[in-house]
Amino acid sequence: MAPATLDAAGYVFAGLWGALWGSFMNVCITRLPAGESVVSPRSHCRACGERVRWHDNLPVASFLLLRGRCRDCGARFSPLYAIVETLAAALAIALWHRLVAPAVDPAALARALPLWLLHFAFAGVLIVLSFIDLATYRIPNAITYPCIPIFTAASLLVGHERWWDGALGALAGYVSLRLVSDGYFWITGREGMGYGDAKLLALTGGFLGWRSLVPTVFLGSCVGAIVGIALALARRRAGDGEASIRLTRIPFGPFLALGALATFFFGDPFGWWLRVLLAE
Repeated sequence: MAPATLDAAGYVFAGLWGALWGSFMNVCITRLPAGESVVSPRSHCRACGERVRWHDNLPVASFLLLRGRCRDCGARFSPLYAIVETLAAALAIALWHRLVAPAVDPAALARALPLWLLHFAFAGVLIVLSFIDLATYRIPNAITYPCIPIFTAASLLVGHERWWDGALGALAGYVSLRLVSDGYFWITGREGMGYGDAKLLALTGGFLGWRSLVPTVFLGSCVGAIVGIALALARRRAGDGEASIRLTRIPFGPFLALGALATFFFGDPFGWWLRVLLAE
């Protein structure tokens, strides 16, 4: 088989893998906040209770073919199902391009594939936590508590400069946002960032290392501020004259996740500052 064909097949495999796991991510996003098992019962329509047939459970394709409706009762499915599956597929392809496609020999490929699986698992956890936070303004401990030590330990495999980079990232990520959250509450008497955000930053810092913390928070805060301003302005245009940018409530978890992924894919724009400071 020609190299170009193999390359194309790899990207197709990555996309299918991501979409299939995206379907499971939807199960987690829907059931975990409700305290339901993600294993049983099988996928079913939440309106009529009928099981979803296997050929109606194909990621993205089934949603499009059924026009987002249940085959049995016609109830509408949320478009978020297809969005999550598409996002998971896109991230799997992007990670394949970053980690696996450059492999030029079987030995390099054998090293790259486990890293791809590991980074996709990390991205999948971020997707699940982000969409749960969007829906509930909560980041569940059922995910963060086991994932923080798991991905901190996994950071030993991703090639950080020092073995303790992940452990320091997890500790510093949690403590820094916890201090910000407690300080904001002490000064204003209102809850700002939740402790779930601190746990999410601990998870990302534990896997990506402590150097990822500053760009993750900075990028997440910038995007979050833009979205918050846009929402407040939209509310004012809709007639809510008292809409305040300062008091507009938005979940911060998705923006932290976005900042973490952007830092991984595009690098740390502040890294040279840290290198200069450490060198001195």
